[in-house]
Amino acid sequence: MRQSPIDIRLRSLWLVISLLSVLAASMPVLTGSDDPPAPRLQRITFTDAKSATRTIESRVLLKAQDGGLLLEGRDGRLWNVTPKQLQNHEATEQPFQPLSAEQLGEQLVREVAELGIKSPAHVIVTKHFVICSSAGPVYAEWAGSLFERLHDAFYAYWKDAGLELRESPFPLAAVVLKNRTEFAEFATKHDRPDAAQAPGYFSEPTNRIILFDLTAGPKSTPAKTAGDIRRKLEASSFNVATMIHEATHQLAFNSGLHTRYADNPRWLTEGMAMFFEVPDLDSRSGWKTIGRVNSPRLKDFRETTRSPRESLADLIRSDDSFLNADRSRAAYASSWALTFFLLKTQRDETVAYLKKIQSKPRLVADAPEDRIREFEAAFGELDAVERDWRKWIGRQVK
Repeated sequence: MRQSPIDIRLRSLWLVISLLSVLAASMPVLTGSDDPPAPRLQRITFTDAKSATRTIESRVLLKAQDGGLLLEGRDGRLWNVTPKQLQNHEATEQPFQPLSAEQLGEQLVREVAELGIKSPAHVIVTKHFVICSSAGPVYAEWAGSLFERLHDAFYAYWKDAGLELRESPFPLAAVVLKNRTEFAEFATKHDRPDAAQAPGYFSEPTNRIILFDLTAGPKSTPAKTAGDIRRKLEASSFNVATMIHEATHQLAFNSGLHTRYADNPRWLTEGMAMFFEVPDLDSRSGWKTIGRVNSPRLKDFRETTRSPRESLADLIRSDDSFLNADRSRAAYASSWALTFFLLKTQRDETVAYLKKIQSKPRLVADAPEDRIREFEAAFGELDAVERDWRKWIGRQVK
């Protein structure tokens, strides 16, 4: 996986932040807690971005003084509703409850059909994930097993690091399409056309992983066993890394490591996903370890730090380089290298920094100088950190 997936999640975040002049400017001081006390079910009717009328059952995460709402549906999807879009707001006495795994599976099947996917969809339910797949049950079960191994390893790693995470209140949703053609069709309608160019992505607004059967080629037959899947994926272990990368994003945003629609530094969210994605060619699944040297990212880092390179200050103060085609490869590589360095040499300080980031409110954008100040408060003066970081990473290269 030489290039990271298309930045669907970041583009969605920028879209939300662009609404700040309308929403956040009139926002009162609210905690925006993921778990507000005794949330009640709200039935909201509004006109969506495609001018369709929707009624959803949700809880209100934020309410602006002008009446704008940030909603979280029972499926975990986030909705921004402006006063002009809002048609009716019914507050009920019923408690807000996420959909059950079975209910979410039924909803995902409807979504896949409504977006024009002709192949029949199957639902696989694991302990923490609901996988709706047109790729067939064998691949879906294999993907579910991979996701569950990641889930357990993810939580174990952070527990050992001294960072307690919560379990997601929602079943974690994944849509696995039959092939790239179906993926492109679904991604274009589910998100936007540029999403179709990715090998997979995590959709921050909908809280879903969108993938396709990586063993499916134009002339290949579907895998019939888990052994078939492993053999087909051996040609490119980075296919598995793509799946782990996107599932790590989903776990991070549902465990409290990150907060959706908060101003999470991009170097941090991508660095974490790359820290966990490392492929393992000696494993039967193609992945099993956390925190090893990520050789493809290290190679990219070495090749992109010659000139011009991504400075630490540039990486910390802004996410702009991730949206620049000429700089994105260096930004991703530097994000992995920085995260790897910090977790290997200053894990306690990194955990403290993560706790600071966790407290950020939704829909509030940090100024560049605030990002720099928070980083230096956790790790020290920027020039010194960059000097130590590049020297340490240089030893990994050798």
